[in-house]
Amino acid sequence: MRPLKVVNPYAGELSFADGQTRTRRDHMKYLGLISAIALLHQYSREVKRVEHHGRVIEYVEVWPKDIELANKLSSVVLGRTLDELPPQTRKLLIALQDWIRGRADTEDVQVRNIRFRRREAREALGWTDTMLKIHLGRLAELEYLLVHRSAVRGGMSFEYELACDGSELGGLGLESPFVADAPV
Repeated sequence: MRPLKVVNPYAGELSFADGQTRTRRDHMKYLGLISAIALLHQYSREVKRVEHHGRVIEYVEVWPKDIELANKLSSVVLGRTLDELPPQTRKLLIALQDWIRGRADTEDVQVRNIRFRRREAREALGWTDTMLKIHLGRLAELEYLLVHRSAVRGGMSFEYELACDGSELGGLGLESPFVADAPV
């Protein structure tokens, strides 16, 4: 491999989810991934030259297919660092979503109409009470769960409800800027 520069003519058109500090930090990793893919194709592409301050600089350009591949790889390569949830909390959320969807199908109701108590989740999912308390708290704090108070035997209890069905989770906000006459 030759030590070439990489020029991304599409950089200004790229989108990247920047709503969280973590995603803003990983934007450079995303751009680096695109550059690495373009650099790997250096022998199958035209090496361009430009003179800058009396020096000739050789470079390859990013193609739209490089961006497409980077977008596909990003969910695997960057997905964990882009997730605002710790791994165990994400694991609980996925388990809750599966359990609640199953209940919704069985009871013939919509997911948003199902509420559950910690005890029900503990029995259904096999998690310890302490672990559920910690991770349900995180999910509620980050608004993945809605928390409702309910009266139980002269006291108060909490009921939880999924704030979303999970289809909108995990997106990295990546889009490719396709240009009709760009090389593919």
